[in-house]
Amino acid sequence: MNYRITISNSKNKYISDKHPIIFNNDLIKIEGDCANLEWEDKDGSVCILLGDLLGGRDKNKVNTSLKNYKNLADFKKIPEFEGRFVIVKISKNNCISVWTDNFGRANVYWVLEKEIYYITSGKEMIPRDVDLGSIDQNGLAQVLSIYGSRPLKKHTLNKKLNRLGINEKLTINDNKLSVDKIQFVPKVVFKKDDYSKLQDYSNLFIEAVRARASEIQNIVLLSSGWDSTSILATLCHLFSSDKIECVIGRMRYSKRSKIINQFELDRAQKFADYYNVKLHIIDLDYTKDANKIRDEVLTLFRSHEFFNLTGYNHWQLAKGASKISKQGAVVFAGEISDGAHNLGFSQYFSLYHPESIAFREYSDKMATYLFGPTFLKQLIEGKYEDDPVWKIFMSYNTKTKFDQLKKGDVEIKLQILESFFLSGGRIPLYSKFNNQLLTESGIKKFLINASETYLSMFKDKIEYDNLYSHYLHLYNSFHWQGGTVATLEHTCESFGLKCRLPFLDKGVIDFLSQMPESWGRGLDINNTKYPLKWMLINKIDYPIDYQSGPHSYLYDINPTFSHTDEIVNASSFKKLFKDAFQQKNYLDSFSPEYFDLNYIERIVKKYCEGENVYGQEMTDILNIGNYLIISQPD
Repeated sequence: MNYRITISNSKNKYISDKHPIIFNNDLIKIEGDCANLEWEDKDGSVCILLGDLLGGRDKNKVNTSLKNYKNLADFKKIPEFEGRFVIVKISKNNCISVWTDNFGRANVYWVLEKEIYYITSGKEMIPRDVDLGSIDQNGLAQVLSIYGSRPLKKHTLNKKLNRLGINEKLTINDNKLSVDKIQFVPKVVFKKDDYSKLQDYSNLFIEAVRARASEIQNIVLLSSGWDSTSILATLCHLFSSDKIECVIGRMRYSKRSKIINQFELDRAQKFADYYNVKLHIIDLDYTKDANKIRDEVLTLFRSHEFFNLTGYNHWQLAKGASKISKQGAVVFAGEISDGAHNLGFSQYFSLYHPESIAFREYSDKMATYLFGPTFLKQLIEGKYEDDPVWKIFMSYNTKTKFDQLKKGDVEIKLQILESFFLSGGRIPLYSKFNNQLLTESGIKKFLINASETYLSMFKDKIEYDNLYSHYLHLYNSFHWQGGTVATLEHTCESFGLKCRLPFLDKGVIDFLSQMPESWGRGLDINNTKYPLKWMLINKIDYPIDYQSGPHSYLYDINPTFSHTDEIVNASSFKKLFKDAFQQKNYLDSFSPEYFDLNYIERIVKKYCEGENVYGQEMTDILNIGNYLIISQPD
């Protein structure tokens, strides 16, 4: 989805011969290669849709006939539609407004250069001679210290380059720019004993899959976990197996560890055999040629500031899917389910136990509980240090720095949001000062900037019964737009495929925003992802016994095993990283006000001299290395 909107009174507007012109007048020109609709609103405005409109919501259904698409001319009606798109509205007097789909899956960047506005889908669409400004150190700190390795939703790596946030509208009128926003209204949890809601969830999820499915071909990016297999099961519930195929990655990150996801491959094959669908195996082989893979993704990753290894996997899976795809195929993925159901604690790894998967699942529930309403109440009442779950997790974090609890209900509510989204830890009160990469000054500036941009406006609106709704809304500005999720849609698009994320459906998200703590998010006996697993047991054909044994990777039987260790210390990325570190100007992007340059130089020297790095140093080498191999000039 590539587009550029140029707004200028000059007759000498930037012209590219790469993309067709969608709209053109004396002031505004729109170019792009994305599907579009154009219509005239009742006030005479011209409205243009760029991207992929799935359909309009009709209560708990999605109407894919698109008969009501003209309602998209009203910015406030965006939540009534599913898809990944941008709306451009041009009034009779050339006032132009731009906004995106409800979850902000499409991107809107903008920059002002010599009285010319460029509004684009990515940096690639901005003319190369435009000055984007110096490095935004807050954006860079976000890339290197928050999981996802991409600037947050409204940030970029350049001070003059802006991005539109969630539920925001950009308006340019008489060369003056303004941004309006739909105010977020949180959902309140439903009663925990209303078990009719389990049927509601089943209906919503099945509808989310149906509305996104193709009558031609549905390709599932299959792991062997609950999320992708639930999509596969639901597709087989709705369609014959000849319309469904699966793709899975076989991970070879280093020669020493060989295949690291054999458990996942074996279980995925069992699921494919059970449903009588073909499973295509794609080698994710980083034992060699990391430079070739990097070169393939370079343009896309630079354009959208992706700096995470997961994006490379997504690229290769999308390439593999394209080789088996038919015209009209769609690609399904289970991403965001972990966060939406259990705040990301769904990997059976919060606390390791060699003999019990059930214990490890319960530890995920304990970790989720610590960010839930019951523990928030403990924090506010000053009783949290006596909480048994807190004591257990503290025993595993004896060398970890924790922030002092703030005073007052409102500030504590903000503090738990900052712990969850900004700290880099996975436990309340985890201090950002555990981070060695940033200076004390850098940490303070980073926290102030990110909190004021994304979090502080919600602190006096959070209540115990709407906490989950805030988390799921904010995820769209953090992890779900980052380099481990958004790369799915972008890489599929690069190969001419549409990516479908059925868990990122407004009906499903609204339900999970209201799901109470006792439904798998707290210390109850219900499983993680409780309504999803209930659906699989009670509503569709699903071999529940297949979900026993080691989950996916070698760390399921060896907790010392690390994907990061294999990439940093033993893969072909090692040479790429070392080459990047040996560039004379590799530290030019890093301000000493934000980053501890002595620390960076010390760990880089250690790494380049052949010494393996571990722990925080290993993570920092990975993040800095990934940033440099994409961002450094050719």
